[in-house]
Amino acid sequence: MSKGLPRRAHGVLWVGVLISAWAGGCTVRDPVARVREEEDAGPGPGEEDGGPPLPEDWVTYCQGSGPPVLVGSGGAGTTVCSAQVAQQAFPYALCTCETLALSAPLRVDAFHGSQGPYTVGERGGALGVNGNLTSDNVVDVGGALSAEGLIRMGFSLSVGGDLHGSGSLMGNGTFSMAQNARVRGNVEVGSLTVGGRLTVPSESILTGPIQAAEVLRQPVEALSPCGCAPAAQVDIAAFVANHERVNHNADIGLEPSALEGFTGSRTLELPCGRFYLNRIAGQGGLTIVAQGRTALFVGEGVSLGEHLAVQVQGPEAELDLFIGGDVAVTGSLLLGGGAKTPRMRVYIAGAGILTLPVDSAIEGHLYAPQVLLRLSGNAEVFGSVFVRRVEASNTALLHHDLDVLNAAGACVSSSTR
Repeated sequence: MSKGLPRRAHGVLWVGVLISAWAGGCTVRDPVARVREEEDAGPGPGEEDGGPPLPEDWVTYCQGSGPPVLVGSGGAGTTVCSAQVAQQAFPYALCTCETLALSAPLRVDAFHGSQGPYTVGERGGALGVNGNLTSDNVVDVGGALSAEGLIRMGFSLSVGGDLHGSGSLMGNGTFSMAQNARVRGNVEVGSLTVGGRLTVPSESILTGPIQAAEVLRQPVEALSPCGCAPAAQVDIAAFVANHERVNHNADIGLEPSALEGFTGSRTLELPCGRFYLNRIAGQGGLTIVAQGRTALFVGEGVSLGEHLAVQVQGPEAELDLFIGGDVAVTGSLLLGGGAKTPRMRVYIAGAGILTLPVDSAIEGHLYAPQVLLRLSGNAEVFGSVFVRRVEASNTALLHHDLDVLNAAGACVSSSTR
């Protein structure tokens, strides 16, 4: 019987793990965790001969249910459900920590990933901007819109929910709010239609054709919709540091240095568990495949000469990926499994520019409050995005997975489950 120790076979490093004798007398075989060259699709050790006995802690964790359980801010012995983190991080389809200036169309709508792949037609999906929102093109938001600064439109703005602006509402464009609008500054527009109440301070100037069910003169509070202050951000560095110490690497024989300095393209397949890598650095591309209730933590960031693809495979699989540094990918960036049902959350602590070329996609939730996200071509997101700033050269379509708003309801109250 294989002892499950890493070994070289045909130039490939295999890390084999098998889960058996689950609760209730069932025998369930978990996907094998392995690092391999992408062109090699053969079985690894443990896939043919039954594999080694499994550590009790890992088996107990993987018999649990619900989203991955992470080691919390108190270190070992404290836990937090990853869905609780996600629910706080992704209340908007798009949240930017700085001004959002657009020259191309932006459209936001919503869907429920738990009910199947995205289909056109469901309203909802909110937009938050910590700064000014300006556009010379179409902006169509299916849900609410909140902006810390002024909102200026040269063409049109349509909001399916409430609008809350801490600055002025201005521009020659047409403005339409299906529900209520609260504007702290002046309203100087080409035209404005409000389905509900328009609230503005008594000193605000109202200019342009304005239609509203009611105009109310009273103070409007200022707001910063996105939690961009350091104290409000997800502490990605702490999560990464905690899981450098507490992880399931030894249980599957995965070395923290397994993806340092590789050449050619690689695939990392991970079963259920919490795993840590020092960094990801290679001249080729990398595909990461999560096949269970999986969390992966990367200490020093990602640097690849070719593509990065992160996939979730299997009906019960989901992934939380925490990256403690910068992400630099020369080729395409593919986040998601191609099913348009987000079951993945990616958290990036680093700064810099993250570019999505025309052959890239995001099917999950991306949290990178220090990053400039540059969208090339007609970009489409199935999930949500929280970044410092966005630049889009063509139409940007954001489909908010509304399941994340109540994600914590799936958490199981147990330190091991």
